[in-house]
Amino acid sequence: MAKIDLEINIGKLISKGAEANIYIGKFLGYKAIFKKRTPKPYRNLKFDLNLRVRRTINEAKMLHYARREGIPVPTLFYFDIKETLIVMEFIEGSLLSLTIKDLSINVLKEMFLRAGEIMAKLHSNQIVHGDFTTSNIINTGKELVVIDFGLSKKSPELEEHAIDMHLLLRSLESTHYNIVDYVRDYIIEGYGNIIGVNYSKKVYERMLEIRRRGRYVKERRKKV
Repeated sequence: MAKIDLEINIGKLISKGAEANIYIGKFLGYKAIFKKRTPKPYRNLKFDLNLRVRRTINEAKMLHYARREGIPVPTLFYFDIKETLIVMEFIEGSLLSLTIKDLSINVLKEMFLRAGEIMAKLHSNQIVHGDFTTSNIINTGKELVVIDFGLSKKSPELEEHAIDMHLLLRSLESTHYNIVDYVRDYIIEGYGNIIGVNYSKKVYERMLEIRRRGRYVKERRKKV
């Protein structure tokens, strides 16, 4: 794998996260996003490097798998294990979390039908996103594109699929609670259109169970 001159290609820092720094720059003439996992000084050096390498490889694989199955995610351009770096396509658009307030009722319906479909396509290919929220979906104006596969993994488990759905609804409840009741049914409908109504019902029921467990734990903590 050819070595990239990181100084020239990485460009401008646009986000500093707990796990990685995100830069915008150019890769072979294309506008690109560079995700560089950074060392953590509080961790053992060898353990830290191994963890960053494993997570880099996993994220690159999940992006590749999703793209191969026709799921709208950024194209993986390049990854460097030694540098714990992923380079991917820059997606023009705005985060769904920032555009919801400007969308009409009809457009909201279409957006969340599509979000449900995309989630189901991931799950039907045994890909769990791990952080499926409106802050990890880009609205290009023509399509929704899912980003940030840092917590993703392969899993056929109903519980994992239900957690993805829970995370999407929870993100709406936190920031756009006034539309949750309206879009919930469209998320489930879109999900069922792809994966089947029976499995969609199972995922929704498990999601409700997960929420009940969460509320129970909160109540127990209050009493302690």
